[in-house]
Amino acid sequence: MIALQLYTVRERTAQDFIGTLRQLADMGYRTLEFAGYGDTPVTELRSAMEEFGLRAISAHVPFIQLENSPQQMIEDLHTLGCKHAVVPGIPEERRSTVEQVRGLADTFNGLGQTCHDEGLHFGYHNHAHEFEPLDGSTMFELIAENTDPALVNLELDLFWAQYGGTDPIGLMRKYAGRMPLLHCKDMLDDTEHSDAPVGAGILPYQDYLRLGSEIGVEWYIVEQDHPRNAMEDVRTSLRNLEGLTQAAK
Repeated sequence: MIALQLYTVRERTAQDFIGTLRQLADMGYRTLEFAGYGDTPVTELRSAMEEFGLRAISAHVPFIQLENSPQQMIEDLHTLGCKHAVVPGIPEERRSTVEQVRGLADTFNGLGQTCHDEGLHFGYHNHAHEFEPLDGSTMFELIAENTDPALVNLELDLFWAQYGGTDPIGLMRKYAGRMPLLHCKDMLDDTEHSDAPVGAGILPYQDYLRLGSEIGVEWYIVEQDHPRNAMEDVRTSLRNLEGLTQAAK
């Protein structure tokens, strides 16, 4: 139920990927979402995960690479044991107009079919810009409404949805069944609304977890873009999410 997006500890994995995996396992994590593999072959990562009692459920994959050469990326996901391929962002020049975003949705449907044929689930991860006005709609709405729910999931980042001025609870309800993965970090009540470990800020995680159990959320994935101390922050998020999960039952 609780996983870690490895982007959060990117400075550690850049120095020692295998050693960082061991530390995360010792901390209590059992499930991972990748965001690149550094210079470590995926076969070595898979062996290390098996040794440390870890598994990967998902990976963030660059859109351009998945669009241009999907087979290699799919093979890597199979090697790691991932079930989800998630695009974490789109170049600005591909998402500036309604027509571009609708074309993007068509591309997502095609990639979703390719992943489906390979036994994988395809999804898209938001930041804040997806909720900016776009000719009477938003990029998020256009993608959600123009993609096939059977082929394209929505990996909702709760922090970025709130930061972008929308209501994460409303989105969870509206797109129930399309959000097996949620990204979890908290928001500080400061002038910049900085990100923070889960449970250390103002977001209503108890409400998110209760609703998540109703709409089919399978994994709550810890992530911080700007951790103060990456290893301590992910430890805090894990412990707090474990407590909140128990309380939400």
